Amino acid sequence: MSDKFSIEDLIMKVMPGGFLLAIFYFLFREKIQFNFIENLDFFYTFLFFCSAYIIGELLQTIAHEIECIINIFFKLRRPSEIFLYKNNPITKSEYKRNELMKELRLEETESKLFDQEYSDLSFWWWKRNKKSDEVSQSIFWKLYSNINQTDEIKIANRNYLFVRVMMLEFLLIGIIFIIDKNFYLSFLSFLFCIIFLWRGRGTARGLVFKTILLNLKNS
Repeated sequence: MSDKFSIEDLIMKVMPGGFLLAIFYFLFREKIQFNFIENLDFFYTFLFFCSAYIIGELLQTIAHEIECIINIFFKLRRPSEIFLYKNNPITKSEYKRNELMKELRLEETESKLFDQEYSDLSFWWWKRNKKSDEVSQSIFWKLYSNINQTDEIKIANRNYLFVRVMMLEFLLIGIIFIIDKNFYLSFLSFLFCIIFLWRGRGTARGLVFKTILLNLKNS
């Protein structure tokens, strides 16, 4: 059973899905009439659990499609696409970056792709160097595959996915409150959305940075 359902499923899918269901019930409980039958507590609990899981899965799918919002903090790139540039916000320490570059032993043509300051990268997508993005992403996945089963990376990945889906959830809840004309709660929801958006920046950076550190540690 533990192989089929994990703590990641509970945190990343059931909790967000259950929270959204609870908000819907809070808002529309007077319009939705439930005739509960006695002695079916287990059935109702199971039904709620399954519904929360399905909704959570849907939320994670949507969150994955709109995670480009978090990339705003990295010049519209994934953190895994910029971690090799000089003075980038992921590795920060130029010493660590140089240590990583030596460890990677990149070919000269690949190394030259990242021989520029992060600050010189263009924010606009049509001016991006797709070749360097693809190379950086490929290198990151190789690094990630080396240590993706470690507890530190599992926790970092779980935190990022949870923060990402909560950002989406509070955005949706804010819209729901606007429809319900509850503008005060809508404002609070959008505020939480912004907070989780900023937190998403930190967890995304942390996941890539921990991947780098663990690879250097194990080299």
